[in-house]
Amino acid sequence: MPTAPCFYIKMNNDVIGQIELSRFPFVIGRARECDYVLDTEGVSRQHLQIDFDQRQLTVRDLDSRNGTFLNQERMVPQQKYLLRANDELTIADTVTLIFDDPATTSQIDIEQYLNVGLRIDVERGEGYINDKRLDPPLSPSQILLLQLLLRNEGVVVTRDEIRQHVWGEGMMVSDQAMDALVSRLRKRLHEADPEHEYITTRRGFGLIFHNRRPGVPPNNR
Repeated sequence: MPTAPCFYIKMNNDVIGQIELSRFPFVIGRARECDYVLDTEGVSRQHLQIDFDQRQLTVRDLDSRNGTFLNQERMVPQQKYLLRANDELTIADTVTLIFDDPATTSQIDIEQYLNVGLRIDVERGEGYINDKRLDPPLSPSQILLLQLLLRNEGVVVTRDEIRQHVWGEGMMVSDQAMDALVSRLRKRLHEADPEHEYITTRRGFGLIFHNRRPGVPPNNR
C-alpha cells in the first residue's frame, strides 16, 4: 500500500503500474522532462498537472490535444479540479489513472479494478468476464476482434480495421462472414454477462466497445 498519494495506471482493463506523487507541481505527459513520462499514443507532451493547493490536490489539463476526462466528464483546459480518492482521469481514451490518497479513509480496493469487466489473455487465447474464464474458450478470431476493440475502447472501429486485424491485410472477407463473427461474439458475451452490452454498432461506421467499470451501472441498452 502506498504511503503517498498516487495514481494506478489502467490500460485495456488491466492495472499495469503506479505513479507516486512525490513532489508538486507534478506533470504527466510524453516529454522527457515531465515528472512522469507516459509514452502512449494520444498523450500530449505535457498533458496534465497535479498541484498541492492549501492542503488539497488539484488537477488541470494543460491544453492537451485529445483532452482529459475526470470521471467521464471532459475537463476545461487550464481549469483546476479538486482530486478525491477513487477519482478516474481518462487520457486520450487510452489510459485511465485511478487516484488513491492514503490520507483519506476512502482508499480504493485495487482488486476491484482487476476483477470487473472483460479482459483477455491473447497468448493463452482466453477471455475473462468479472474474473471468470469464458468456457468453452473463445475462438482465435474472437480473441483477435476483442483485442482490437479493447485497444480502442469507446472509439469507433471500422470494418476495414477489423478485417485487417483479424484476417490480415489484403484478405478478401465478406460482410456476411464479419457479421457472423460479431454476432457469435456478442452472444458469448451476453451469455456470460447479460446485464451489460459490451459491443454496440454505429450504423455506417463500425463497432464501439464499452467495458464495465467499477461502481458504474451496467450499460444495458
